[in-house]
Amino acid sequence: MERREQILVAAAEEFDRAGFAAATIAGIARTAGVSQGALYFHFPTKLALALGVIGEQNARTFDVVSHTDSSPVAALVGASRGIADLLRTDPIVRAGIRLSLERGEFHAATVSFYEQWIGGIVDVFRLAIASGELRTDLTADQLGATVVPYFTGVQLVSDVRTGRTDLFPAVATMWHVVITATADPAHRSRLLGVVDEAFRVA
Repeated sequence: MERREQILVAAAEEFDRAGFAAATIAGIARTAGVSQGALYFHFPTKLALALGVIGEQNARTFDVVSHTDSSPVAALVGASRGIADLLRTDPIVRAGIRLSLERGEFHAATVSFYEQWIGGIVDVFRLAIASGELRTDLTADQLGATVVPYFTGVQLVSDVRTGRTDLFPAVATMWHVVITATADPAHRSRLLGVVDEAFRVA
């Protein structure tokens, strides 16, 4: 692991544990196993560290989206499973999500992330409606602007209640609600099966 990534991971662990305000440069350096001077060489301020974590979280989150699945809804389900995996295993993603809720000096960066994320999801919902998988009076914009905060709320409550141990079934239930309400009847059973398969835990 390169030194910069080592520091980012340590910062993420501290931000995830304590939040931005309570995390300290000294604590982050100690967790990373580097001197404060070495940390400042890569990140001159704690804000720069937070922005670095958010930027890396954004990259890792967007990287899980499938652009090749022939089913738009299946692509969305697969992306949510990938992000759920990251939330359970990747401290950078967990910390980035936590920072996005703190509305600090990095608020603009997190707004940009959600705008990009919603925009990407809206595009896939447009494909889902055009392909006939979904039949609903709701627009793609309405669906995207609803499902992203729905997922965000599901993972947040899962974190508070169980440390995200129930995240997979919680997200699966979310998709059951969305698909049952919006899918064309000809596709509903297949899409619900996609959800069950995606979130099946061996």
